[in-house]
Amino acid sequence: MKRRILITACLSTILISGLIAQSANNAAWTGVWQGDLDGQPGVILTLAADTGEIGGTVVLNMVSNKGGVAHVIGSDTHVLMNPHLQGNVLTFEIKRKNDEHAMQFSVAMTAAEKAKIHCLNCGADSPIAKMEKVQYSKSSPE
Repeated sequence: MKRRILITACLSTILISGLIAQSANNAAWTGVWQGDLDGQPGVILTLAADTGEIGGTVVLNMVSNKGGVAHVIGSDTHVLMNPHLQGNVLTFEIKRKNDEHAMQFSVAMTAAEKAKIHCLNCGADSPIAKMEKVQYSKSSPE
């Protein structure tokens, strides 16, 4: 009987330790991440772990730089499919309208609140964009 209690206690401790480690790792990722193109938001990745698993959305913006002034001319918003977090790398897929193949992305955290995002199957010239976690300040009522 004592042996069964000891084994149960050990297994419970291992399980709880794994959940705490996953929760701490998710906390570093949750929030809003932004990568800029010509001073405009080119990619916005919003992550949450409300269900215990990491998930969220990504907005891919099209930026035009006509006449030396950059501005966003279009946006494409997607829910992350098959998000998977392993260490400091988040991978996910998105599905575009009228496209049979999912786009595969990798986001590598390079430092605290800094990361790089890359489309893995968008061709050899697919850029790697630097991202930063955006901190929103709470405004006081006027």
